[in-house]
Amino acid sequence: MKSTRYLIPLLGITLLASAGSAFAQRYDGPPAFRYDGDGGAERAMEQRGYVDGTRGADRDFQNHRRPDVNNRDEFRNPNFIPGWAQQEYREGFRRGYYREVQSVYYGRHDSDDFRR
Repeated sequence: MKSTRYLIPLLGITLLASAGSAFAQRYDGPPAFRYDGDGGAERAMEQRGYVDGTRGADRDFQNHRRPDVNNRDEFRNPNFIPGWAQQEYREGFRRGYYREVQSVYYGRHDSDDFRR
């Protein structure tokens, strides 16, 4: 009888300790996107698309390909960009691509640089 008197409190302490460690191992995933109100994240994704678009146009020129933004995989399938930012990325990519095409293929230099 004496052994059960100590066994029940010891069992309760063990259960409480194991419940605490279960909470310590919980994973909720990455933090959710927080909209900051001024569109900074969207603008950053559009700027990234713009830079990638200029690089894509340069690669097409170096490989003697026809200048067409739809031939670029990173424009058609931007799966490496989060879903909420794919449209902004594609718009920036399109702008950067065609600005670089005008510059490299046709020798035109506009002032349509990515500045907003």
